[in-house]
Amino acid sequence: MLWSLVSIVLTLLALKLFMSVLNKIKISNYKGRYVLVTGCDSGFGYLLTKRLDLLGFNVFAGCLTKAGVENLRSECSEKVTAVQLDVSNDDNINAVAGLVKKKLKPDQGLWAVVNNAGIIGSIGPTSWQTREDYEKTMSVNLYGVIMVTKTFMPLVQKGKGRIINTSSIMGRIAFSNASYCISKYGVEAFSDVLRREMYGSEVSVHIIEPGFYRTAILDRELFERKVETKITNLPKDIKETLPVNLVTLMGDGFERLVKKVASSNVHEVVDAYINAITSRFPRKRYSVGFDANYIFLPLSILPEFISDWVLKKMI
Repeated sequence: MLWSLVSIVLTLLALKLFMSVLNKIKISNYKGRYVLVTGCDSGFGYLLTKRLDLLGFNVFAGCLTKAGVENLRSECSEKVTAVQLDVSNDDNINAVAGLVKKKLKPDQGLWAVVNNAGIIGSIGPTSWQTREDYEKTMSVNLYGVIMVTKTFMPLVQKGKGRIINTSSIMGRIAFSNASYCISKYGVEAFSDVLRREMYGSEVSVHIIEPGFYRTAILDRELFERKVETKITNLPKDIKETLPVNLVTLMGDGFERLVKKVASSNVHEVVDAYINAITSRFPRKRYSVGFDANYIFLPLSILPEFISDWVLKKMI
């Protein structure tokens, strides 16, 4: 019995090592491949676009704002085509698809679509949230991923490429900000279904699950402004029950959590994107960060009475 268990463990370790070696084998001809990335105004999308540019890829970089477009145009080579793209707007998605088709040769497709755009959504407990709050978050984080994928899938199929969707470790274990977690759980489900639909075809589907990283989305001032806005719009009977310094209290708690677990090594997430794009045998799922791999994933498989207690203490 013991020997059988040891054999299983050794076989799994050997398989993991073999897959790790395969994962390091790279594709060729970066300069002849085209990649679409959403959410490129700042953060991971911005850094990924610049890295892909340096590697020689042709990049369609979708930015929400005109300033984001102009910034990338001034900082990148002519191989980067920066365009305004609001992933919550179907007409805008279709317009960008038309532009991409015009840029590509008739027999050419996309090598990768990277669904990176995302928002943190409305802040506060579930009792504060409205249907509009949930819909706004879902329109970007989930429906945006779905509609961009659906629209560009024919080009990915033509390019025998890959879809890369950004989820979050909070798409594996939910503990704060319900609308954000729900949207990321949705990305996980959509990606799993799509990967299985594409099984056996020449298109692959991959998920990036970052832990906490020090990007603009974790800025305390932004967090407090969102809390203050939400409190201002709450019904009077709820507002009257809240401490007058609640914004500061929530900001302090948020900052403590960020200091405990958030990493400044944002390149780790960009490295995961690059591997998913350039590896000949990319992983199906990339959980990125110490907190993701050694805190939150283990908590997600523990009994709930343990994970609930730990997360409550942590938050």
